[in-house]
Order: sequence, then structure tokens, then C-alpha cells
Amino acid sequence: MEIKSVNEDNINDALFFLESLLVIKDINRKVVLNGEYVLEDGEIIGFLSFEEFDKVGLIRYFVFKKVVSKNIISELFKRISLKAKDKELKLLITMVVKDEAISVFKDLGFEVVDRNDVYIDEINILQTRFKDAIILKYNLT
Repeated sequence: MEIKSVNEDNINDALFFLESLLVIKDINRKVVLNGEYVLEDGEIIGFLSFEEFDKVGLIRYFVFKKVVSKNIISELFKRISLKAKDKELKLLITMVVKDEAISVFKDLGFEVVDRNDVYIDEINILQTRFKDAIILKYNLT
């Protein structure tokens, strides 16, 4: 397995991978360019990327077509963290609902955030469609 950074030369491969997944409806090109993907036998099998909001990065795409080792996930996240730091971000956050994803992010060093302290457009997250999500953060500083 190999990990590659998305750039203008390979973005179409990353877009095709994301478009092939039924769970992703809206694909943002700028967010995809912040991404890293896992390649196995010439095929993309996983993708991780973030969207920028001031000094915060929101993990937007964290998807895999097959199970990969913890080492691959750790290396993927290490690369994303470096990209985020290069963009002078201070924090990465993610919103997850699946228990498996929560444990993966905790293993990477993310900490659970009190949802009472999380707002989207000045509305508490508990009053939005994301009310069931667990919010996790990772300090980059």
C-alpha cells in the first residue's frame, strides 16, 4: 500500500473515487486538494481530507473501501496533520456517529468535545441535524 497527496495532476482520480461512494453527496474540489489517499494495486481504497475554517480544519472525508492497518491510518493522519500545520491551522475537528470511527480517532489522539460548547453558525449543534454526532478535536500546536 502507498499513500499519495492529492494535487492537480491526480485530483481526477481522487474525485472519481469519492464519486463512486454512495455515502458522499457533495464533493468540494478545494477540500479534495487538502487530501491524502491510500493506493493498493493501482486503485484508491481510502481517502482523508479536511476543510479549512479560519484556524480550524474540519475532517470532511474519511472513507475506506476496505480495512487497512492502524499503521496506514496513522501515516495518513500524520500527513494530514502536516498539511494542516503548513496552512497554520491550530486544531482539527471531526464529527462522527459510528463507534468504530470514534475509536479510530481516539487512537490517533483526538479528544471528545462537550457538544454544549459546539456551535454551527451561532446555533448549538444539539439543535441541528448533527445533534447525534460525537465531536472530537486534535490540537495541532
